[in-house]
Amino acid sequence: MNTATITIRWISLSQLMRYGLLTFLALFLFACSTSTKATRSGGENSGQVIVREEEEINEALRAGATEIPKEIEEFTVDGLKVILRPTGSSFHTVVTKLYIRGGLPALPDGVSPALEQMALDVPRFSGPAWMDRSDFLRERDRMHLGLGASAERDFSTLTLRCVDENFDRAWSLFSGMITEPSFAPIAMENIRERAIIGVRNRSIVPESYAEYLADSVFFYGHPYGRVAEEDDFTKITEQDLRDYHKQLFVKSRLFLVVVGNITREEITEKIKASLGMLPQGSYKDPKVAIPQNASHPSLLVQSAWGREDIPTNYLVVRFLGPDHKDKLFYAMERLRSFMGGFLFREIRIERNLSYAPDASTYNHRIGFGDISISTVLPDSAWRVTKSRIIDFFRDNIIKEEYLSEVPATWYTGQYLGMQTAESQATELGSAWFYKGDWKEAYRALDQFTKVTPEQLNEAAVKYMDNFTIVVVGDPEDVTRSEYLPEDVSTDDDTSSDVPAARSR
Repeated sequence: MNTATITIRWISLSQLMRYGLLTFLALFLFACSTSTKATRSGGENSGQVIVREEEEINEALRAGATEIPKEIEEFTVDGLKVILRPTGSSFHTVVTKLYIRGGLPALPDGVSPALEQMALDVPRFSGPAWMDRSDFLRERDRMHLGLGASAERDFSTLTLRCVDENFDRAWSLFSGMITEPSFAPIAMENIRERAIIGVRNRSIVPESYAEYLADSVFFYGHPYGRVAEEDDFTKITEQDLRDYHKQLFVKSRLFLVVVGNITREEITEKIKASLGMLPQGSYKDPKVAIPQNASHPSLLVQSAWGREDIPTNYLVVRFLGPDHKDKLFYAMERLRSFMGGFLFREIRIERNLSYAPDASTYNHRIGFGDISISTVLPDSAWRVTKSRIIDFFRDNIIKEEYLSEVPATWYTGQYLGMQTAESQATELGSAWFYKGDWKEAYRALDQFTKVTPEQLNEAAVKYMDNFTIVVVGDPEDVTRSEYLPEDVSTDDDTSSDVPAARSR
């Protein structure tokens, strides 16, 4: 094997920002490609280049990536929490992301998620109340402003993306949509119609339908199981949106993340004149319990909606996972990565049972994960998954040397994910929301590599059990006894007290 010697000149954070993260990535990927210990493995992320971390070059690169930037500040302006990463004049994009804590668990009883979704969406297509809608849309497009809104399980966000030279005017429009929103009838109807079409199409694609049903069963009776239906959108009025908007935007519920060419003094002045004038409120995050159906195995077999038969069956295997503060959080992330590689090898390469089997984790206040397989032979695919992959990690402690290997693609994904201002704002905001400290955004890589074989096994034993399994396809292809323990009845269409799932 050829040996390559690489000399890296250490660069400061200011230099890194000046020359861009792409330079850093190029150095890193070049180091990976010339590594003297690069190998190929059939385990974690099978078929991908593996980089052994003990090499001095990779340690230096990792140290640079995990160094906590000294310029990031956390402060409060008139009761509003702010996290600011100033980038200097060489970085011309500014992103502000306003987090609204709560999400589905904070929805009042009887209130549909549709209300929060529309309360966030309509103002960004209507503009501030003090401005004509046509003028707002024209100015928004002229400055190429990015105005985003999302309503997620644990929080919602409003996002502003612009170049620094337009930030003064962009902030005025963005903050105006929050402090003095308008709800234009035409914007309401457009958003309502798009949302209703989305609801009607929810079950058309079998793969998406399987994921929807997995949510329906796994989160039955749980706040995460609340979904918006067509009638919910139909009956929402302008007054409903105004009233709910006022409930959302209280400072005790908000925090702001800013990344870009702006100083603390500048953003403080802008907040004092706008968001700082919102009511303080007394919001507290509600507790979120473990889903009741996560404690026992469940099976739901459903024909594809609107079709007698389809050639492929779609499996979603849902399982409970650790939350962000669980000691096994990073162990589960490593386990998910290993399982993805094993699924690819055992299901696709070795047996050709599925084209793209996958394993995913979803890291909310209640963590969970999915194994997804599309196949014409669901019994065989699940049998291999359970016996050759899940049971392997539950019954064995792997060698330390396999955990000391980190896929180059994982490193690359992490660094690419930190390249844009918006992705940095998202990382900082998520770390603060879930872990109470934005610095955790820079500690993830170290935590990821410190996972032990014993922790990996512990995560598999604790969480890879009591599966909620949904199969969308031909019921004749499914032998129920293959999916459930012997002591669980398999006589009914659903088992282990699975509730009747929504059909759409």
